[in-house]
Amino acid sequence: MTEKSVQEHTGLNRGGEQSSISLSQEMQEKLKTLHSISKRLEQAGVDYVVGGSGTLFGLGLVESVRDWDLMTDASEAEIRQALHGLALTAEQGVSELYGSKHKLKIEGLEPEVEVIIGFAIRSAQGLCQLPAYTGGVRRGLRIASPEVWFAAYALMGRTEKAAQLEAYLQKHGADADVLASLSKEPLPEELAQRLVNLPHRAASEKPF
Repeated sequence: MTEKSVQEHTGLNRGGEQSSISLSQEMQEKLKTLHSISKRLEQAGVDYVVGGSGTLFGLGLVESVRDWDLMTDASEAEIRQALHGLALTAEQGVSELYGSKHKLKIEGLEPEVEVIIGFAIRSAQGLCQLPAYTGGVRRGLRIASPEVWFAAYALMGRTEKAAQLEAYLQKHGADADVLASLSKEPLPEELAQRLVNLPHRAASEKPF
């Protein structure tokens, strides 16, 4: 993928607010890595979203990422079939914080790409399921729901990134259906209240 095609794929040269944004060479290379994997998932019909700092990047809240986290509710078998021929390493052992069904690291890529299946984080109240809801296509990426990742970062204790997404949702409004889904999870009371306090985006409004 050439530099021009990366820019076209990310929508950075199509006019509007983002047309003036130029990506570093390092970030362009990182996007090439991501697209090499996401293309295979799409061709296999696997639904996925780009979570973590990729969501922040898609929303224009950061201009670089360290690595890529792909979230999906597809089965491990579907992911392995879609990525056939690539070396995949499954995370072993039980985490005190995470309770996801599977995490597969794709070996030999720069930067690192991980596929997280059935993303879940433990709270003092129980295991919080964080589905791979979409936040739409932003800057050429199928980003994850910012509501889900606001909750995820808060549960992880990543206060700065949680605050970035909370401020973004306060400004642009949140998806009421996603908030309703999250309200069913055993979230800490303080986080649950922060989600309740988010303004709802009208169904007729274009997201973000």
